[in-house]
Amino acid sequence: MKFKGRFTACILVFIANGIYIYYYYSKYRVIEKIEFVGLPIMLVLAWWAGRQFDKVKCSQKQVRLQRDELERNTKMFQAIYEKAPIGIAIIDKYGRPVNSNAKLQEMLGYSDAELSKMTFNDFSDSDDAKKNMKFLSALLNGEIDSYQLNKRYIRKDGQVMWGEVTSTLFPSPDNQSIYVIGMVADITKRIIAEQELNKAYQEMKYFSNRDGLTNIANRRYFDHYLITEWERAKDSSLPISMIIVDIDFYKKYNDSNGHLAGDGCLKQIAKILEAAVENSIGLAARIGGEEFAIVLPETDLSQAKMMASKIQSTISVMKIPHESSPISSFITVSIGVSTMVPTTASKPEELILKTDKALYTAKKKGRNRVEID
Repeated sequence: MKFKGRFTACILVFIANGIYIYYYYSKYRVIEKIEFVGLPIMLVLAWWAGRQFDKVKCSQKQVRLQRDELERNTKMFQAIYEKAPIGIAIIDKYGRPVNSNAKLQEMLGYSDAELSKMTFNDFSDSDDAKKNMKFLSALLNGEIDSYQLNKRYIRKDGQVMWGEVTSTLFPSPDNQSIYVIGMVADITKRIIAEQELNKAYQEMKYFSNRDGLTNIANRRYFDHYLITEWERAKDSSLPISMIIVDIDFYKKYNDSNGHLAGDGCLKQIAKILEAAVENSIGLAARIGGEEFAIVLPETDLSQAKMMASKIQSTISVMKIPHESSPISSFITVSIGVSTMVPTTASKPEELILKTDKALYTAKKKGRNRVEID
């Protein structure tokens, strides 16, 4: 009770004074005025003394409650620290985990004593360790309040573990040393799942842009690539060239030799075209049954014609038999070439039409030749 001390003191003084007056009166049969005047003074002093006693008792009670609360919080934190399903470490400014919980030790395969002698560089991917130290420095310098990043840890057995790290300042009890508390969640399974999903997506994207038979770019990707490069050439005022290759009398070849042989022929021509652009900027694609095209950014007409002539001669050297061809005993091709410098008034379809026109001219002049528009 808040006033317990002062009430008790006053009652005791009052009783003591009453006993004293009774004793004095019974002995001397007289009571001095001082006996009555002293009583209020003694009561005031007793009230003051009791009040000081109450303050001391109240202060002691608050200290005891704070101590009990601190003890409860310490035990609760200790339980969380030891039993948490995530790794927790107290880290110094050098990136050394001076104290770590059991989960982090289990994650990394090191004991607390081993970890306390190591730094990020000893059990982390080198690039990730540099990022971590950069964030740690910013945190210790007061530039940021906390940070979070995904990083790769190297376990004691050499295996890689992905961890999601969250770190914030952790002042020491003496308030003179500053530490960082780092929390690590094992996200290895999630990262692997994401990587596999991304790989599957990239594969799907790759195959959706490839021709199923020849494995070079299909018509859809050809159109996309042409538009992209057209816009880039328009911005830079650079030429863009196109080559269209058509196998001469392919239908006769297919009818005479069968579809399997026809498919093999298409694959061989596709390899030649893809090899032609392998060491230069460009794209080879199958845009029709026996029709192929090559887009050549930053390439002028003379360079494009040179490539077309090389393609024609390479196909001739292969000597793929074509007994039903009226112009040769072997597979031949007709090739159209054209070049444009895109402007705001022109469209990529114009380049296709010009190249098609050159191809038509090559066919009209007897096939097995290269013509330019």
